[in-house]
Amino acid sequence: MRHPGGVPYHPTTARAEPDPRLDPYRERAGALFRQDEQVGVLYLRIGTWSQQVGGHLWWRRWSEPREQAEGYLAFTAGGFDDFVEDLQTLGDELADWGMGRFLYRGELLHVTWLDDATSRQTRVDTFGLDPNPAVDRLH
Repeated sequence: MRHPGGVPYHPTTARAEPDPRLDPYRERAGALFRQDEQVGVLYLRIGTWSQQVGGHLWWRRWSEPREQAEGYLAFTAGGFDDFVEDLQTLGDELADWGMGRFLYRGELLHVTWLDDATSRQTRVDTFGLDPNPAVDRLH
């Protein structure tokens, strides 16, 4: 919806410029381990967001769209959790993910990243998430 003067009420639907550091984790699942025991599974989805930076009543100003990581966790002992982090706060996590580490609530777990087919199956079977057609057609 736009105000008659052309000022957007909602952020643009444009996708953010993809950050290549996130490429290995787009629509990717990983098995989480505490030592040798699997304690859960993680699923990452990379999305786009914009922040309202100004506006009043019928108009808004929005930041440029940026990517963010949306994480979903399911634990073998039962229970689910989720998180959202933007790229500005993901620096250390990206380094950890690349070395097979995942920090969860102060505990450093080991993550083994799963292949494309297993990641898609985990997305549906474990988390019930809808497919991401833009990413699925690439794999």
